[in-house]
Amino acid sequence: MKIIVDEAGEVIAKATDDHTLIGGHHRLAVAASLGKKLFWRDTGETVKLDLFFKHHGSSLRDTA
Repeated sequence: MKIIVDEAGEVIAKATDDHTLIGGHHRLAVAASLGKKLFWRDTGETVKLDLFFKHHGSSLRDTA
């Protein structure tokens, strides 16, 4: 399990080794929207948020 922390070392979320989020979904989204830098606790590397916020196309359809 990997732990995501903010600059103060506060735990924001938990993920599996393959980056599947298993806890802290809301806290991660809030931190991302506030532009906070997040880090992997074990390595200190910056967390790439695009790993968790993938866009798989638009859910809106063209109705015109």
